[in-house]
Amino acid sequence: MSLSYHVRNAASAVRARKRMRKEGFNMRGDKLWSEDEKKIVGERWPDFDDIQRALPHRSRIAICAQCRKMGLRKKPQHIWSAAEVLKLRKLYPAASIEEICETFPHSTWVNIRQAARYHGFRRNRKPFKLTGNQPIDEMLTKLFEANFSFPDLDRELRTKRYFRTQKWRYARPNYNRFVKAIELLEGKLVVEWPGDAT
Repeated sequence: MSLSYHVRNAASAVRARKRMRKEGFNMRGDKLWSEDEKKIVGERWPDFDDIQRALPHRSRIAICAQCRKMGLRKKPQHIWSAAEVLKLRKLYPAASIEEICETFPHSTWVNIRQAARYHGFRRNRKPFKLTGNQPIDEMLTKLFEANFSFPDLDRELRTKRYFRTQKWRYARPNYNRFVKAIELLEGKLVVEWPGDAT
């Protein structure tokens, strides 16, 4: 293959690039990326949804391709060391979310939770929020002490999703179901009338 052939091809490529810059479209007819568009991508990356809202005429595939062309790539996933896992074991059950995130700045709270679940760490349970209704509040206290969850209660009483949806907190509760829950926890509902002699 002669040198003149390569020279002609190089000259043709130069002319094609000049024509594309002048017309604003590539050989396939796609619009070239402007400097303003590239600036938007650089400022809003890696939020692809935000970029697409700002550039509605660009497809998701085109945006991803431009990000790669600009060298924008997600950081590699952090590998947790044994020392970090040990520290997470100590902090995760009781420390605040802010404290945990400050201790592990390399990961988001979502990633920290995933790492904790992978290693079998759990957050300490918090007592159920009380309602101001004494029988229900006493049932909630006993439920927490027995290490029962609302899904557990629904499963035991066959109440579908009644307790876990917690609609009873702001609507009239179904007392028949609460009586069954109290009995399940080995308690009983006592009725007292004002002025009764003791």
